[in-house]
Amino acid sequence: MTPSDRGPGDHIPSATGGAFPARDGNLVEPLVDGGVAFDRIAAAVESAVSSVWVCVAFLEVDARFPGGRGTFFDLMDGAAGRGLDVRVLFWHPDASFAGGDADDVFRGDEAAADLLADRGSAWQARWDSVGRQCQHQKAWLVDAGTSDEVAFVGGINIGAGSMVGPDHPEASEPWRYGNVHDVHCLVRGPVATDVHDNFAIRWNGASERGREHGAWPPDGTDDLPLPAGRSAPVGRTRAQIVRSVLPGLYEDLPDGENTVREQYLAAFDAARDYVYLEHQILLSRAALEVIGEALDRGVRVVAMVPGDPMPVLAAARAHPGIAAAYSALAALGDREGFCLAAPVARRSWGYEEVYVHAKVAVIDDVWATIGSANLIFTSFQGDTEMNVSFWDADLVRGLRSRLVGEQGGFDAAGMSGVEAIDRLAEVARANAERRMADEVLQGFACAVDPATWAT
Repeated sequence: MTPSDRGPGDHIPSATGGAFPARDGNLVEPLVDGGVAFDRIAAAVESAVSSVWVCVAFLEVDARFPGGRGTFFDLMDGAAGRGLDVRVLFWHPDASFAGGDADDVFRGDEAAADLLADRGSAWQARWDSVGRQCQHQKAWLVDAGTSDEVAFVGGINIGAGSMVGPDHPEASEPWRYGNVHDVHCLVRGPVATDVHDNFAIRWNGASERGREHGAWPPDGTDDLPLPAGRSAPVGRTRAQIVRSVLPGLYEDLPDGENTVREQYLAAFDAARDYVYLEHQILLSRAALEVIGEALDRGVRVVAMVPGDPMPVLAAARAHPGIAAAYSALAALGDREGFCLAAPVARRSWGYEEVYVHAKVAVIDDVWATIGSANLIFTSFQGDTEMNVSFWDADLVRGLRSRLVGEQGGFDAAGMSGVEAIDRLAEVARANAERRMADEVLQGFACAVDPATWAT
């Protein structure tokens, strides 16, 4: 390929170390905030004609989908009642998992079996463990293997706090996860078949499928064939499914995969103008050091994180890898061009933190990735993760404009990427001063100190 043949974004390489290459001919639609995403997902489930398959990590059983649709179980029961092939792959935390007492995990146990039996649920479920780590993929696949196949890939958990829209109205009961900012992505075309392949491999190899309460219904579930063909092109976007999967988990993926890490590090290393991040966890030493090198080249970087992060992060600071990441993050605060910020909403009673649960990167208005993987080594080499990366200047520019506009409270559509990122950093720093003075904010972004975040 000669320089004149190169398209926008070709300076950012795809991952080469996994099962799925970058593929042309896809339709990709980012879905910003859970109220938007779950409305689209529920509508797709309601219009499905053959199948609905879901990977679930965290689930609040009473959380209700937008539009009065009811709970996750209402959606699945409704689809199964129409005769569809409905399968749900739930994460089953191992007894050694550090967060094993979480109340938003639907474990494969007697309580889950009783709930499904009481509902008369006529769909299949399997539970999948990964030792001390998390089966963290959050994906939906509708009408798999048909011409209407559509997948949803991202990081949004099924919870009440995740059902809000981009305006983030005041939570009825403010708490850490009561008002969540998140991102998912609709994909159709050749890469949707890769989501299909991933689901089939995990479903067939689900670790708990032969254990009591490790599958539903108790009289047996059946395996899936791998995709027989590939979805036809339906759009113009080049996209790639990248994953984190430990070796030895699945017979059809014996060597595992580590392309999420490969993709992130390569993209940061190739950035020329700006990097915009929204991440629940920003504690990968390897990623932060490459971001530091980008800053030294003059690249602007704004990273949105939760202002009230999970306490487990501070508790884990004694771990050498986590400690090194904290040091790398603090070092970024000394570099020109870096801004760490957290979204905050002004209320009559004070300031409500909007919890960033998104796992998104946007670079140079030409490339983006959306998925389940946090920027921490456990998401790269431990938890099972899945992202969709895409190269499409118009699409990525629109995503950047929406995300920056939401956080900064200004219209970023007419700005270049660098102009928008610089403006967002200015707003975030001004908002930090406004918050100290108990004043009204512009947008949500408030600058925070990298040296003291999550401590």
